[in-house]
Amino acid sequence: MNLHPSHALSTYLLTLLAAAAASVSANPVVYTLRTVADGKIGTHVFLEALVTFQMRGDTANIVTLPSAFNGGTVFTNSGKTTLTIVDGTRIIVATLEDPLTVRYDTGAGIAGFGSSISATYPVALNCSETKDCPNPGGAGFLGTGTLGVLLGVPPNAYGASQETLNLPVSLARTTLLTGPAFSCAGAYTVENPGSPFLHLGVCGAPAAKPLHTSRGDFYLQDQIGGSTNDPIPADAPDQIYYGWDLANYGSLQIEVQTPERE
Repeated sequence: MNLHPSHALSTYLLTLLAAAAASVSANPVVYTLRTVADGKIGTHVFLEALVTFQMRGDTANIVTLPSAFNGGTVFTNSGKTTLTIVDGTRIIVATLEDPLTVRYDTGAGIAGFGSSISATYPVALNCSETKDCPNPGGAGFLGTGTLGVLLGVPPNAYGASQETLNLPVSLARTTLLTGPAFSCAGAYTVENPGSPFLHLGVCGAPAAKPLHTSRGDFYLQDQIGGSTNDPIPADAPDQIYYGWDLANYGSLQIEVQTPERE
């Protein structure tokens, strides 16, 4: 079948536009989450070690769904993930054999790496005010870190800089998401229940099954959490220095690798 010249030109232009759109929206991306955590890999048990997850993927594979909270969006992506544990002078590098998913729920202000065990395990950032991270109740954030600020509930209650407020809220753009680190497959213990100083303690139990890696079975189970709770007189009566203010923090760095243009 022969196309009319004008039709052929239109088809050609549409093809060019589609290719251009694909080149803009599809770029390699690296997701790097760093935190301090407790757990086990193979036979090696570690406490307060530097744990780094790094996933390489493509922005074309990002999936978006509506968040259950605050009219936000849940972004997810997948790819090959490596794990590095620095425990004193010992460095362990492994490849995850079980698939992980990087996840950012903009409505709950929670981001991290999930698995078949839980959408928020092995690590989620900024959900530590609730006993069970997957159910933040719409406000499961401390406000500290960029995740709490970008959630904006209430708007900029902590007086963040304009540069922080301008950080992209996406897995498809270069940005930095930070917050308290929740590394627990289940629920945290609750300390001082019924008192004004109620707060989360430590991860109550290990995951029911391991994540498999090239260096053996891998678990994370937060043994610090909010157990460092230390209310101080200077905070009373307007504030309470909850233990999670002193808990381990983490960062999820998103680096989109756009092609260089001459």
